[in-house]
Amino acid sequence: MRCPACKHELVVVEREGIEVDWCAQCHGIWFDAGELELLAEKAGMNLAPGMIGEASKSAEARRRCPRCRRKMEKASPTSGASLLLDRCPRHGLWFDAGELGALMRGLEGHAAGAAVLGFLGETFVHAGAPKGSVSSQESDS
Repeated sequence: MRCPACKHELVVVEREGIEVDWCAQCHGIWFDAGELELLAEKAGMNLAPGMIGEASKSAEARRRCPRCRRKMEKASPTSGASLLLDRCPRHGLWFDAGELGALMRGLEGHAAGAAVLGFLGETFVHAGAPKGSVSSQESDS
C-alpha cells in the first residue's frame, strides 16, 4: 500500500493484535476501519460513535484511499481539535504527522490519550523507527 500523502510504501506495524500502516517518510498513519477503536480500547478509552464527524468542505486537495484508490473525504473530529482528517467511508482514516496526537489531546481524559500515544511510540520503536520518532512527534505537534 502507498502513502496517500507522499506516495512512499507504507510499513505494516503490528502490536498486541493491532495492525497499523505507517509511512517512514512523512510519518503519517493509516488506520483500517475499526483499528482506531481497538487502539483506544486497549488504552481504556471509549471513542464515541461519530467522533470523527461528518464530511467537511475544504479547499485542501482530496487524497486517494490507499486501499481502494477512491478520493477520500475530509472530516473534522467532534473533539474540539481543529483538524481535518482524510477518511474513506469504507476503509479507514489517514492521520498526517502530528494529527493523532492533536486528536488525543482534544479528547477528555488526557491520561488515556497519553496511553494511546505511548502505545504507538513503543510500537514504532519495536518496528525499527528511531526511538521517539512517533511519540515525540505526535505529542509535540
